[in-house]
Amino acid sequence: MISTAIALAMGLQGTAAAPAAEEIGRDLETGQKQWIFEYDIAILPYIEDYKRCLNYANRIARGAPDFEAQHREDLPRCADVKAKAVAASKDVLERRGLTEIMSFEDVDRTFEVAGLIHIERGRHIDTQFADRVRAYAAAGAANEITESGIVGASN
Repeated sequence: MISTAIALAMGLQGTAAAPAAEEIGRDLETGQKQWIFEYDIAILPYIEDYKRCLNYANRIARGAPDFEAQHREDLPRCADVKAKAVAASKDVLERRGLTEIMSFEDVDRTFEVAGLIHIERGRHIDTQFADRVRAYAAAGAANEITESGIVGASN
């Protein structure tokens, strides 16, 4: 177990991640977008800072599918954290001589995609919510009570 962890750690140090942050399609079962989100490990702390800011919010379930909007509101709230994280990421890449592996444009795009993924999570919650509401409505209609008894109910 320890040897696996050491091998993984050595592998991460020896290889730089290819800069990529892009949508690659949709899951066939759920319809949720799938993303490749890779970046150099040197900027991991800054990505995590930004993601932590995005996720640190009080979500309110109002009985309507508005989680995408709530997630979208996190982007302007975290704009300062993002700006500092992008600047720090570029600085660390430049100091370590890694700008050929991950350009400044790749850094910008990576942080943009982190925001897009965050919004997509909210959209996915909205989709799940709407699907459940439809399923409950359909189940209620199938088991509607009439004067002659319960229609569609199975015993």
